[in-house]
Amino acid sequence: MLLPNPGRSWRHFDVWLLLGVIGVIAFGLVAIYSANPRAAFQQLAINLPMALVPFTFFVLWGYNWLDGRTAWIIYGIMVALLVAVDLTGHSALGAQRWLSIGPIKIQPSEYAKLGLIVILAKVLSKRSVHSPEGFMIPMITVGMPFLLIFAQPDLGTSLVFIAITLGMLFWAGLPVSTLFKMISPVVALILCMPQVLFDDPAVHRASLILLAVYLGGLGLWLWNTAKQHWLVPAGVWLANLGAGLAVPIAWGILKEYQKNRIRTFVSPEADPLGTGYHVIQSKIAIGSGGLFGKGLLEGTQTQLHFIPEQHTDFIFSVVGEEMGFVGGLVMLALYMMVIIRAVLISHHAKDRFGSLLAIGVASMLLFHMFVNLCMAMGLMPVVGIPLPMMSYGGSALMTNLTAIGLLQAISMRRKKLLF
Repeated sequence: MLLPNPGRSWRHFDVWLLLGVIGVIAFGLVAIYSANPRAAFQQLAINLPMALVPFTFFVLWGYNWLDGRTAWIIYGIMVALLVAVDLTGHSALGAQRWLSIGPIKIQPSEYAKLGLIVILAKVLSKRSVHSPEGFMIPMITVGMPFLLIFAQPDLGTSLVFIAITLGMLFWAGLPVSTLFKMISPVVALILCMPQVLFDDPAVHRASLILLAVYLGGLGLWLWNTAKQHWLVPAGVWLANLGAGLAVPIAWGILKEYQKNRIRTFVSPEADPLGTGYHVIQSKIAIGSGGLFGKGLLEGTQTQLHFIPEQHTDFIFSVVGEEMGFVGGLVMLALYMMVIIRAVLISHHAKDRFGSLLAIGVASMLLFHMFVNLCMAMGLMPVVGIPLPMMSYGGSALMTNLTAIGLLQAISMRRKKLLF
């Protein structure tokens, strides 16, 4: 029987982390209420109390019990649920991401983020990431759920998986140069995107010239940094070449709504009443807020519902319009307080497993925050990534508060003091 972990110390309960989280949730409730009062009530009365259950559980029971067979059991359940989604899941907006359990709908890909953090911390804490085995086992472990989520298709969560993996690999000791080699094919892919986005032959030629220059520079760098084995540098270079050449094929695989999101990012004004509508209205809302905002419940874009479902992925547009630049800065400061405390908890954790768990949570929260804000301001394509603890959604809030509870569990059982 699982009993409360006696190793906890309430003296080490991270009050600053808790205050940051409370501040973010308060911001979210106010913004959701302004955009959709009914959703705000549901978030406060239903979702928040449910999410506090796993938070309290980790505070009382700790995290050490995860470092064993439990991690693999969680991984197995995670993969099974993702397979179930692909086979029998509920579809909406062109994606199959939800499972229906009676009247309740859950999104397993949200909970899979925590499952990924747990299993990666387990694997990386037992082996050196510098050894072939210590590197390949995490890659294989991540690969299966990643492909299942990508097949739903859920590009946003797939990107979160990549961000979590890179953050934890870096913390485990993998050099930055190796991390760049892993993600370098993305650069080649981006350089070739004009081939499918524009019909202008001059743009196509410029794209190919940039790709050639990039591949040439990459090849020289790989050759100069290669020590004994030429196979890895050659593989990295070929992967970049293949990523560039495969852009037309990859474009054909994407769903139409995913293509429209990329087109909207490049030129939202091309379809102002269609695919570009959300981004254009969000930018108008944020820009019209000025320094101090129009005041709560006074934003015209928000109150007249120019942005449908504004209380979900575009919640920051409410903050920008009604609370202004200053309100946005306060919100950002609260987020950074939470993320910095997560990194400090990771640094002072009593063991490698706890340290990796905390940095996985920090990577997840930071990536979510950065991408969502960029989405709302039109700086990145819309990929359906919610703003942590602010956007409306039961599964997302449950995941985030469980992660915060995990951070508190690690902090309360640390050996070193935080400053």
